[in-house]
Amino acid sequence: IALFEDFKCFEGIFYYLGNVVNFSQLPLVHKKYIEAAAKMGNFKEVERVCRDSDVYDALEVKKFLIEAKLPDPRPLIHVCDKHGFVDELTGYLHTNSLQKYIEVYVTKVSPQKTPQVVGKLLDLQANEDFIKNLINTVGQLCPAPELVEQVERRNRLKLIQPWLEARVAQGNQETAVH
Repeated sequence: IALFEDFKCFEGIFYYLGNVVNFSQLPLVHKKYIEAAAKMGNFKEVERVCRDSDVYDALEVKKFLIEAKLPDPRPLIHVCDKHGFVDELTGYLHTNSLQKYIEVYVTKVSPQKTPQVVGKLLDLQANEDFIKNLINTVGQLCPAPELVEQVERRNRLKLIQPWLEARVAQGNQETAVH
């Protein structure tokens, strides 16, 4: 790896580690493979390793992906979701105007983490219409007690009133909804 890095030969690192990454238990191998794949523009492979591997150092990979500003943040979404960096992920996506990916995250990847995302968006003073649409899109997959707690902590309970009323109309019996 050091030899390839001395010559800035990321393609060499990519192909060399590609043969061992699926069997290796060394965090450095996975991190270097992710970096080489990203520098080569092979974003599908970056996403695959970030999604499927449990070996890499999550903090280092997250830092690299944030600095790399890949055109597709799905690898970062997988790393942050798997390792509990939801606030940082939400902040990154919002700051870089990647609202579409915030919606993808809460609808397709982790609807149960919607309250955490909404809380961070409220802290970042995101557009209220965007937040309302996000909550409505997730619908009943969003855990009501956590959502109520997040918005109540920020004195913004009125924001989710229509969502709460829709849950009551569906016959929801959760205490937090009422």
